[in-house]
Amino acid sequence: MTNQRNSDIRTYPCPNCYLCGVQGRLLYQGLKDRLFGTPGEWNLKHCLNPECGLVWLDPMPCEEDIGKAYAVYYTHQEDSNDEQGNNLSIFLKLSLHRVYNLLLYATPFQHERKQRELMYLNEMTPGRLLEVGCGNGRRLAQMRALGWEVEGQEVDPKAAAHARNAYGVTVHLGTLENIYFPTDSFDAVIMNHVIEHVHSPVALLAECYRIMKPGGLLVAVTPNVESYGHKRFGACWRGLEPPRHLHLFSVGALMVCAKKAGFRSVGTWTTPVNAASIYLGSRDIQVSGKHKFGLKHQSLGKLAQAAGFKLKELFLSRWWSGIGEEIVLKVVK
Repeated sequence: MTNQRNSDIRTYPCPNCYLCGVQGRLLYQGLKDRLFGTPGEWNLKHCLNPECGLVWLDPMPCEEDIGKAYAVYYTHQEDSNDEQGNNLSIFLKLSLHRVYNLLLYATPFQHERKQRELMYLNEMTPGRLLEVGCGNGRRLAQMRALGWEVEGQEVDPKAAAHARNAYGVTVHLGTLENIYFPTDSFDAVIMNHVIEHVHSPVALLAECYRIMKPGGLLVAVTPNVESYGHKRFGACWRGLEPPRHLHLFSVGALMVCAKKAGFRSVGTWTTPVNAASIYLGSRDIQVSGKHKFGLKHQSLGKLAQAAGFKLKELFLSRWWSGIGEEIVLKVVK
């Protein structure tokens, strides 16, 4: 059954929670793609089970058509030097950003930011690493430089081609299930903002479990639907991103997913590391209805506001640990 309003992307009704079967309550209605302009209007449902709290699209885009939502996407963009100080405005913005980063070095936040950059593998001995949904390959190149033997998986042919050409990394094109790596292949599997894009999150985690070596580590990062930013911006929150974000997780929902996939010892927490970028995207959507990527599109005032938002979330997270913009899932096989 299709939804005629989204005729470019066929959809099917999805009234009940993917994880616990509870009927969803309408959270937002008539949302549009405020990042890349995918046609259509989209609704989000919210699971009322307090131990779950999953949020999902209803109707849900069909798997055969979801690729249309990625026709224009940030992983297709070539690396650019147009923001390296070629005019006074960009120079001032970069200077503000550097001063802000220097101030953060004096706080415990710097350690968390470094861990987040390395997908929390900084204390692990390098081995064989797979990045699920590796995008343009930049992180794989960074991990390779640290001694990891890296491979990537990607369903987007444009992003996979860029990763191969720009960084010379091995990227397998197709879904993780269809590639079918041998059992017990990898010492670590990472995925950054991937699980919210898939129709069957439990199946994805179960396949990760199968291909991990005993004692191997899985780290996944995803937007936190219970974050301070979501409470602040509501339907304008950058993390919603319809129709590409099919499922949005609370800490409880992500733990349920991991346990259903076979993981027994599940570690989760939230982090405010990327709160500034979430603020910039959310504020753009709130003010103009569209977020434009890149430093050149942001004013000095807005950058200062984003820095303040990030520091406020860092401060608040000391008392309310679940409000960070991202959830981190870290589990051992």
